[in-house]
Amino acid sequence: MTAAELLHWGALGVALVISWWMFRDLADISQWLVTVKREKVFSTFRKRHRLAAIWAAASLTALATLALASAGNAWVFGALSLVAFFGLFMGYINPPRMMRSQFRSARYYSIQEARTHLASDTSLIVMDANGCARGHPDKHILRPHVAGEEGGLCGTNVVMTYCGLTNLGIAYKPVIDGEAVELAPMTQLENNFVMWDRTTGEPIQQFWGRRIGDGPMGAAMEEWPSYRMPLWAFEKAFPEGKVFLNPLPTFSENPLAAIYDRIVQLMFLMGIKEQKEKRLPTFPTIPEFDERLDNKAKIYGIIIEDDVVAYTEHFIRAQGDRVNTVIGGSRVVVAYHSEFDSVGVYLNPHPQPVSSIAFDGDSDLGKLARVPKMRAGAYWVIWQHFYPETEVNRPPLERSETDPWLAVVEGGAS
Repeated sequence: MTAAELLHWGALGVALVISWWMFRDLADISQWLVTVKREKVFSTFRKRHRLAAIWAAASLTALATLALASAGNAWVFGALSLVAFFGLFMGYINPPRMMRSQFRSARYYSIQEARTHLASDTSLIVMDANGCARGHPDKHILRPHVAGEEGGLCGTNVVMTYCGLTNLGIAYKPVIDGEAVELAPMTQLENNFVMWDRTTGEPIQQFWGRRIGDGPMGAAMEEWPSYRMPLWAFEKAFPEGKVFLNPLPTFSENPLAAIYDRIVQLMFLMGIKEQKEKRLPTFPTIPEFDERLDNKAKIYGIIIEDDVVAYTEHFIRAQGDRVNTVIGGSRVVVAYHSEFDSVGVYLNPHPQPVSSIAFDGDSDLGKLARVPKMRAGAYWVIWQHFYPETEVNRPPLERSETDPWLAVVEGGAS
């Protein structure tokens, strides 16, 4: 074998190895085939540009030795080059294009306009501030995964993040330790969305809201209260509210983008449909299941301090639409608002339990604020994997002759 042939096959081999490397670690569909440790995925992501440059240099070297020194075989080179490009495309080129973040470019429409695209019972992930409200339909935030406006939510710096596999929207203030964070989609790991911070290049798991490189004790983005409600209820609660829409491009605007985005949308919707209808997670990366609830039960997860509790809507309604309890040393009331078909969780700073509470937080004890870390509608099978210490349907603590409410409060709640 000549030196040119050695160089040709060696370069082609390098391109194929890097192609497999990028596909295995960064193309989430590979998780159907192989199991890769989280640390390897993050390591590969951090050096993806260097790997892509080496891939390009190796591919050009193989092409040059074929063209100039007649090394190798043109048909074999063509076939292996296609394989190598497929891996690079799936792991490096495709992800940022199929999930185009709308971090500061999301467009919100009036409810009247939204009704031309959405059914009245369409579930919205809602955040509100300063009298403004924004609703996010799952189908429309599914592709960008991140949606926010220039100037934030009427002056409040908040963006919505979304994972279709988890069925979860979390609103975050994109700041960590006083430094601005710019969020963009990266991949999914263990059936939950992973973003990355464009300012530092660090990955961020949606559930945790902190940069992976900062470690498990690193600072996290502050959560902003969010909740779910159908479109008809959103209109009732916020007549001037706006709805995020992400219509597919038309063929007249951009034929290639129209085709590409429709393929991506179809792939996403098929994966979400499978996640919703089948007992097992779409990606086989969750090894153990907690049988306290059905895998695909939708829960309302509450995190205060290190205390994690999950409620089902059925349980809340069975308690008369209201659960007074203590979570993380704080008194809270978990309420189902039938007039808005929505679950809300509110901080109760008073020593008495709440007897009645409205959707906007008005209660018999005064105005109550929503708990920031309430994740609405997440699939139990994903939640329990990330929060195995979760208590399910913590029972209410109400006043009685022995006054267990005050007993618990005096025992440690403040």
